[in-house]
This record gives sequence, C-alpha cells and structure tokens, in this order.
Amino acid sequence: LNKCKEFLIKTIENYEGISIPVTLELGDFSCIVGRNDVGKSTLLKAIDAFLNDNAPTFDDKNIYTSSNCISIELQFDFGCREVTIDDAIPVTFEEEELVSSENLVCIKKVWDISTKTSKPKIFILRKTYVDNDFTFSAEKELIALCKKLNIETSKANGDNFNNKEKRRKLRDYYRQNNSEFKYEFVELPLTGQTRAKKIYDCIKNLLPTFEYFHADSSLSDSGNAVQKYFKDKAFKLLSESIDTEEVEGKVRDNISVILATITSKINQCLPEEEKIVASINFDWSKLVSTSFRTQKDNSDIPLNSRGDGFRRITMMSYFEMLAEENNEELNIVYGFEEPETFLHPSMQISLYAKLAAMVSNGFQILVTTHSPNIVAETDINNLIFISRQDGEYKVQQGNDISIPQIISDLGVNANSKLIPLISNTKLLLLVEGPDDIRAYTHVCNKYKEAHLIDKTFDELGVVFVPVGGCGSIKHWVNFDVIRNLGKPYFLILDSDKENENDKSKNLISLEKLGYDLNSSHLTRKREIECYIHPSYFQTLSSPIEISYGDYDDVKKKCKEHHFSGYLGGGNVCERHFCHLTFEQLRLTFCPSGNDDDDEFLEIYNSILRKL
Repeated sequence: LNKCKEFLIKTIENYEGISIPVTLELGDFSCIVGRNDVGKSTLLKAIDAFLNDNAPTFDDKNIYTSSNCISIELQFDFGCREVTIDDAIPVTFEEEELVSSENLVCIKKVWDISTKTSKPKIFILRKTYVDNDFTFSAEKELIALCKKLNIETSKANGDNFNNKEKRRKLRDYYRQNNSEFKYEFVELPLTGQTRAKKIYDCIKNLLPTFEYFHADSSLSDSGNAVQKYFKDKAFKLLSESIDTEEVEGKVRDNISVILATITSKINQCLPEEEKIVASINFDWSKLVSTSFRTQKDNSDIPLNSRGDGFRRITMMSYFEMLAEENNEELNIVYGFEEPETFLHPSMQISLYAKLAAMVSNGFQILVTTHSPNIVAETDINNLIFISRQDGEYKVQQGNDISIPQIISDLGVNANSKLIPLISNTKLLLLVEGPDDIRAYTHVCNKYKEAHLIDKTFDELGVVFVPVGGCGSIKHWVNFDVIRNLGKPYFLILDSDKENENDKSKNLISLEKLGYDLNSSHLTRKREIECYIHPSYFQTLSSPIEISYGDYDDVKKKCKEHHFSGYLGGGNVCERHFCHLTFEQLRLTFCPSGNDDDDEFLEIYNSILRKL
C-alpha cells in the first residue's frame, strides 16, 4: 500500500466501558451498530485519542478496574512503503524487523491518567534478539558487533558499506545460526536524536489523519474539517500566485466554484421553492464563511444559522464532492457518530451512497449508527456489532456476527411493499437493483420479438423484487421473508468476478447462507454493464471508442472515460441498456450464436422449470 489506510484495533484496555482487552478489524468501510449506551462511540473516541493526541482523562477510566493506565494498540499495514530513518538509504519496516510476525506495524500508546497532564508512552512491537540486539544501534556499535561476529564490513562509504548493509548482514548471520529471538513491545522515546526517536518520527508522519464528527457536531463551515479543506485550497492558490493584488479575487473565484458544486448537490435534495443560491465572503482572519439564500428569502442566511437538517444535507454534499475529487495524496480516516441524525429515511439511504462513494475514492470511513436504512445497505462483512453480555463489552464481526440480533435490535424489516404483490404473483424474480430490473425486462422483450421465447416475464406472472447485493442485511431479511411466503423464487446475482478463474464472492455467500443454488443464477460476466457490448457505443450519433472485457468494472471505466458524461458514468446501464437491439444483446449473452449457449435462455428456462 502506498498509504496507511486499513488498520486493526488490536486492543483497547481500561477505556470507558471496556474493562478487558477487545480486538476488532477495520476495513475501508466499517458500520458499528448496537443498542444505546453499549459503547459504539467508544471505538471512535479511542481512535481519536490515539491519532489526534486527545489524551484520555481520569473520567475515561473503566470504573471496574484498579489500573490507572489506559492502553490502545493499533496495527497498520504499511506494505512495502520505504522510509528514510537515519541514512540517506531507504528501508522498509519489514526489512528493519519493525513489524509483527504478520508484517504489521503495531503501535501501542499507554496513558497514566492518575497524573494531571497525561502524555502517552509510545511502544512498537518488534523482533528482538536475546543476545546482541542491534536494531537501535548506531554505526559505531554496528561495526563493533560485526567485528565480534567476524562479519566483513567497513565504515559507511556509499552503496557497499552503510548501516543498512550492516543490519542486513547481522540478520542473515542470526538466521543462519538460529539465534533466539522474540516479539515484544519496546518503548520509543519522544525526544532526542537517537535512532529509536527517528523511527518514531517516521511512523508518526505515516499515520492517517482522523476527522471525527461527533453526534452533536455543530456541522458548520467553521468546523475543523471543512475549514481545513477550504484553507488548504486557498493557501495552495496563494503559494502559486505571483501577483499578490489578484490573490483575494483568485481565492474567492476558486472557492466559489467549489461552493457552487456543493450547492448544486444540496438543491438535488430540496423542493423547488427551497432551492438555494450561495454567496461567499473573503476574510483573512476567518478565511471562509458561506451563506445561502432560497427563492423565498429576503437576505443571505449564514450556514451556521440554518436548521440542523439543512446543515446535515450540506455536509452530505461536501462529502459527495470529496468522493468525486482526486484523493491520491490524501490519507484521511473519517469517523461519524450517528450521521443519520435529523435526516429523512430517504436521505439516510442517500447518505450511505455518498459515504460509499468516498470509500471508492480512497477514504476510510467508520460510522456508528442506529439507522436501519444504513445497516440494511451495509455489507455484512463491514458490520461491527457491539453488545454487553454479563456486563462485559463484546465485539462481534465476520463469522461471529449475529444477524438476527442486529435485526431485532434495530428493527430492520422486510420491504412492506412486497406483500401486496403476492396474490397475483406466480414467481418472485430477485435481482440486485433497479438497473437489473430494467435490463432483464428489456432483454426479455427483445427475445420475444425475435421469437426465441413465447412470453415475457410479466405475461408469465413473474414479479421483480430488488433485494440488494448478496452481502447486505437488506438482502438477508428480504430473502428470509420471501422464502417463508410459500411462493417460488429465482435469484439473479452479478458474479462480481475479476477474472475467469476467480470464485464469485456472491457464490461463496450463497453457499454460506445455505440457499438453494438451483434457484439462483450468477452471471457469467462481472456485472450487468458487461452485457453492453463495446461495439454498441460505435453506433451512437457521436461514436465513442471504449474497450472492456467480461470481468472489467465497466462503471468505473465509463466514469474515468474522456466522454464520461455522454456515457452516463456510473449510470451507463440506465442510460444505454434499453437501447440495445436483439443483435447487440446476442453479442454478449450468446457470443457463439448457438441457442444452447445463450445465457439469457438458460436463465429463462430455469424460471420456467420453477413455474
């Protein structure tokens, strides 16, 4: 990894409601759920204490333990990231044996909260040799140790002899001689010029920034995250400007463009009479403040004076903009406490989509929530369930997670609109989303026109039900309800395979959940967009050249294409699929031209057998 992103909370101990050590893994997106007051926010506060140096106080100590020390350990995957510690020669943490046995950089901070000012002690887990440990040794000590062990070396003079070379030769010697070693935490000094202090400085520079949005955050444009964003934009322009008289105008114009982008996204969520226009004021002391005016307002109203719901939508639009920007240089983790607060349920689903887009653009997102809508959209593997059992703090995720308990705690219910469909329905055709409904309806109609089938799905009494991806709670709930309705069902899921030999994650999930594979079909290609043959785009009034294969992420390719807008970007299926002719559909569903190999006919005949 070029950036430190995904990390593991290895242990939190003696912090708030946590008395015994807990461990959990954080991926690109982590949704933390549970009842009120079980300690969901404790996880975000622990990360904040670690990454933002917000030292815990005596009030944060767990009341059931006698220890006055609070300990938080995070583990990071720096991959092959090279750093310069004490030489001009780059090294990796793995080369320097500054990693665990799993090749993770493990940092622990320990606060003694019995003192008024609690500065943490910093520890790193590393491989230490029982005899003649040398990791923190300076050149003079390395030369003496090499001489003692009859290892040829010399004082640093370039590529042939340097400290990296000496440590490598010592490690090789110890391996060949099966020298005794162990992994243990070693304290890193916070001051001085020693090698240990330089190692700490390197690690500190690589740690991600943590932007923490509390449940009661003011959500104003003077907030740290938003203000920092605007400042960074402004100062970048200032540093590049030569004519200082034009600086203020340049900054205002450029920030106005950004604000206009956010404003347009806000307006997508507002009724016509409440749509807004924005204005911006330049103030060197405050840098940026923003105001908004609707059609019915007589004057500009500062964002800080708007209602909580409007400010939440504004923040959502800010996050959506971040999701669309280039994030190659950023290394930011966002933590949100109950971001759904003040939002209508439909806006909560929209919020999830924006957060998911931020993840796709390189941010890491941690969310605590009570929203059934957000939980329903979240992949099961991204859920972290917090509970208390016999008074002890308990974390469940992965294979240990209790789906029925989450459903019970949060009230995630099946879509009530399913029920009225049942009386006149002969079979429920389960697909992932609206794009699949439009696509398969179109294919069915075209195949009937070509006389390859006798009836459309509608004529057969088949009703589409969008159930979301295989990994979502929503899918689990809806599917469980459908299985109990006594109606035949058939499930079509994208394979999501990235190459021909890849095993579909959806297939693995279906097998794990125990569903009848004879009642389901996984597409031969990666996703429904792959069934739009690239040659179709050459037939448009303004032909577009684009190429992709059966296992490419077509939406991503369209979003990154020079003519992204014409292609529809991530909405390429919605924009183009229903314009495909029968001949164009056969290019992807039946490349051989042999009806026995036609994938849609395979699906259709499977449904007929179920009927």
